[in-house]
Amino acid sequence: GFTSDTARSLVAMMDEDQSGKLGFPEFKKLWTDLRLWKAVFKEHDKDRSGTFNSFELRKAFHNIGLRVSNSTFNSLVLRYSRREGKIYFDDYIHCVARLKTMFGVYKQQSNGRKAEFTLDEFIQTTMYS
Repeated sequence: GFTSDTARSLVAMMDEDQSGKLGFPEFKKLWTDLRLWKAVFKEHDKDRSGTFNSFELRKAFHNIGLRVSNSTFNSLVLRYSRREGKIYFDDYIHCVARLKTMFGVYKQQSNGRKAEFTLDEFIQTTMYS
């Protein structure tokens, strides 16, 4: 299973009306994403340790279609890795869910140009995801 924080991020990722609940179509999309992310994790966990190092994480991101700058990637590794520098499956899922949410919000707000957020929109987006 997932930690409660990861589960909340997964719900928030798909919860378009911010009701705290998922309808069947939202759940179905989430289930599809989870199956993909799990397959990518298994594919890139070359040593079968159940963890990623940063190199494996970068390859997984690319496989899923998530492209981030080096400085953003380094911040994510710092945030989601454990003391020994490894990223466990739950942490990987949490990271990917939040990252996908943030990409979606930015894309929705940008309409092909630079996105603009009010302070309230920014806080809602970052705190709920």
